[in-house]
Amino acid sequence: MRNFSEFSNTPRDRSSPRMISKSGPNSRSDSLESTSTPIFKPHTGGDVRWDAINLVTRVSQCNLNFGHFRLVKRVGYGDIGSVYLVELKGTRTFYAMKVMDKASLASRNKLLRAQTEREILGLLDHPFLPTLYSHFENDKYYCLIMEFCSCGSLHSLRMKQPNKHFTENAA
Repeated sequence: MRNFSEFSNTPRDRSSPRMISKSGPNSRSDSLESTSTPIFKPHTGGDVRWDAINLVTRVSQCNLNFGHFRLVKRVGYGDIGSVYLVELKGTRTFYAMKVMDKASLASRNKLLRAQTEREILGLLDHPFLPTLYSHFENDKYYCLIMEFCSCGSLHSLRMKQPNKHFTENAA
């Protein structure tokens, strides 16, 4: 089984478990980090994945990083990163980890898009959107720890529909 040794090239990891960021329009930088304040997310209350992240960070007395996860498999990729199914070690809880290469984002002017994705997922609480549980970064990568949706991508399902779109009844 593969691990994240290729990603964890540096000890300078920063993470933000259960702290969802609120930031103003002038707070953009070359980081996905911003000032964090807790926001209550009622639809995920009682979710064991929150408890698992809090337990691991409390026990290890450090922020989340690649070393806390076991890579299960790559489940997809897109314009700004690859998504992996990961297990938080010692907890039997599974997440989707989106890994984005900082240099690639910067060279293609995609950093703002990555920041916006993190901010939006962090602010929203809806059963039809994946929950953002945490985020962290090291010198080379930004990572989003999100709810794993096991049924595949909505885009793939849409492409299998007649005329490549959902009927009103199907939607």
